[in-house]
Amino acid sequence: MSGAGWRDQAACRGVDPETFFPTAHGGPAYAAQVAVAKSVCARCPVRAECLDEALVRIPDGIAGGLTPEERRGHRQRVGKAAVSALEVGLRPGASRAEVEAAGRVLLDAGLPPREVAERCGVADRTVTRWIARLRAEALPDTGTEGSHGGHRAPLLISHTHGLLAGNTSSGRPRS
Repeated sequence: MSGAGWRDQAACRGVDPETFFPTAHGGPAYAAQVAVAKSVCARCPVRAECLDEALVRIPDGIAGGLTPEERRGHRQRVGKAAVSALEVGLRPGASRAEVEAAGRVLLDAGLPPREVAERCGVADRTVTRWIARLRAEALPDTGTEGSHGGHRAPLLISHTHGLLAGNTSSGRPRS
C-alpha cells in the first residue's frame, strides 16, 4: 500500500483513540488496557504499515500492536542504521536495493518471511531469494583458491521439503 492510504483500512478507525493510550501505569489495570488496544491491532489488515510508521514517528500509545516499550526494544534490536533502512526502504518509490535492505532488517529482527513480503510489498519468492543471499553471505568461504563452486546459494527448506526428501508432491516416493 502506498502513502498514507493504508490508514483508511485500519481496524482502529472508529475506535475511541483513548483506547490506545492506557491511563494506568502498571499492574493488572495497565495489562488489561493494553490487551484491549492490542486486540484491535491483532485483527488489523494494515498492522505492518502502522508498525512501520510507529517505529519512526509515534513515541506514545499502542501502535502497530506494540507498546512504546516494545517499540523501543524493537528499535534497539535493529539499531539506528536498520531503522533508517526501514524508513527509506518502506517508503513509496523506494528502489529495489532499498526495499531489499529494509527486508533484510525485518528478517534479522525475526519477522516471518510472509510478513516481510507483505511489509515490503514483494512476493514470498523474493523474500526467499533474500534469505538465500543472507545465508550465502553468512557462510564462511570454504572453497580452495581457484574454486568457482562457492557461488551457489544454500538449499532452503520450504513448502517443497517433501520433494527434497525424495517424495513427489503426491507424497509417494520417487521411483
